[in-house]
Amino acid sequence: MQNKRVAIYRMPKETDFYSIESDKQLAINSVSYGNNFFFSNFENNLTYSFDNPLVKKNSWPSFVPFYKENQKEISIETYREKIEEITKQIQSKSYQKIVFSRVKNIEKKSNFDVQTTFDSLCKKYPDAFIYCVSSPETGTWMGATPEILVKQTGNTLSTVSLAGTRVEPVQWTSKEKLEQQLVTDYISSKLEPFSDKLTVSEPYDLNTGTVIHLKSDIDIQLNSHHSIWDVAKSFHPTPAVCGIPAKKAKSFIEENESHQRDLYTGFIGPIGINSHRTLFVNLRCMQIGKNKISLYLGGGIMGDSNPDKEWIETENKAKTLSSVLADI
Repeated sequence: MQNKRVAIYRMPKETDFYSIESDKQLAINSVSYGNNFFFSNFENNLTYSFDNPLVKKNSWPSFVPFYKENQKEISIETYREKIEEITKQIQSKSYQKIVFSRVKNIEKKSNFDVQTTFDSLCKKYPDAFIYCVSSPETGTWMGATPEILVKQTGNTLSTVSLAGTRVEPVQWTSKEKLEQQLVTDYISSKLEPFSDKLTVSEPYDLNTGTVIHLKSDIDIQLNSHHSIWDVAKSFHPTPAVCGIPAKKAKSFIEENESHQRDLYTGFIGPIGINSHRTLFVNLRCMQIGKNKISLYLGGGIMGDSNPDKEWIETENKAKTLSSVLADI
């Protein structure tokens, strides 16, 4: 079994999956941006792709997963202290919003299998983007993300504003509505230079299967002298995964989170493979270690956020993946 770099993905609402293989080092910040599979690192903004990739349809590649050291957890007490610090900073007008995340480690079962887990995620979440990436540069990651960063269909580029988390359909609070509106306003302002026509839908509920989010659809007609990459890099990371103001919030995250996000909240997806031209935000993801699995869990913190409720929200988000792992 050859030890090679691989990616496997299945698009939302599709049944076919695609594999990308290469025995060469990952390309970094490739200037060609040709037909390939791309994924990025949150901290250093590196964009990875495959060098001379072999693409197959509905063919699972033979590979040995690459493992990296799992990230460290923090206690609920430490989490509370961090959320209280953030809310005070927002109340003092230092920030409008910060997305704070943590890691939850679970023991990896002796019978854990990447392909079985991938198949189970596909079955449970038909509307999500399901993927697996394995390389010595990044380790092995899997996920089931519900959030599009940007999708291109002809000259139309589509994205979403996603925020707020509930486990049942109840009325959204003013805090949750404001959080989602901040994301909508930020993305809209970043898209305006690329188009003369911008359309934003009214917010509506998105049920991902384990949690419900507040969502708006945003579309533009892309000017001919711009590309999907120009747009994606203009507003990623969005306030849905970073905060406002963006650069200042990212610095806070890097200084205060006890873990490296790595691929979590970066972008990921195919450009030009089987006409797929969509980048997703890497949420609901996990890093597969040798003995443990690290789940990455975040939440948008506002001035009136409650630390215990935010902890519960991250626990609910963990169920997207932990429920599948428990059933395998």
